[in-house]
Amino acid sequence: MSSIFLSHAHEDKAFARKLATDLRLAGHAVWIDEAEINIGDSLIEKIREGLEQVDYVAAILSSASIDSPWVTRELDIASNREIEEGRVLVLPLLLENVVLPGFLKGKFYGDFTNADGYKEKLDLLLRAIGNSTPVNRPSPDELTNLHAELNSVRNAVTQHKAALETHQRIALSGKSEKLKAAITKANIKFPMHAPINVSHAFEVLGSTVTLDYLLWSIAKSERKGGHVLEAMLSMDNKWPLVESMLSAYDDLLSAAGD
Repeated sequence: MSSIFLSHAHEDKAFARKLATDLRLAGHAVWIDEAEINIGDSLIEKIREGLEQVDYVAAILSSASIDSPWVTRELDIASNREIEEGRVLVLPLLLENVVLPGFLKGKFYGDFTNADGYKEKLDLLLRAIGNSTPVNRPSPDELTNLHAELNSVRNAVTQHKAALETHQRIALSGKSEKLKAAITKANIKFPMHAPINVSHAFEVLGSTVTLDYLLWSIAKSERKGGHVLEAMLSMDNKWPLVESMLSAYDDLLSAAGD
């Protein structure tokens, strides 16, 4: 298996993606910028890292890439590696009939200017980069089974979502509009708390108590030695609701840890 860096211009992205897919199916590793560079990464550092690690650099040459400063820089780095290592590293792939850069003149290139000859030129490229173990394609029966399993999972998810929505609708039916609004707001901020809030959020003396508010109140009480919510719960005899909410939260944490 070989690793290949696809040096290309943005305008040639469709061809680069197709070539990357075919190279991967043939068992090779492919470095292509959109797959390897994450938001926040240094473009220069990531590209240099890719160029230094791969076995080959495939230069997809077109009018766009010839004029691209990025591609020119990539090929400069790759050409220096080729000279230092004394072996073929840069593989020119002609996508359009353009004049080759000086350092690529004299190299045998893959002519991909004719779409009808793609398969033949791909085979030549695969021969140039060496043997590999092709990725096994699933059989038609396997694909049918995979699609059936995927549809089964989708149906299960749809049914679960419908059941959850029904449960939430029933659980919220007896709650005031003020409490429903507080639950909705809390669930957006803390999605993991949603099952507990829907079933256990409550009101005490006109104030709404969701799980996040209860946990914050407990933490503040421990730091300050008390919180007004404690007095409100005692006055309205709502401590059993607190115990139910905390018990449900404990169950949630236990299930998440399993």
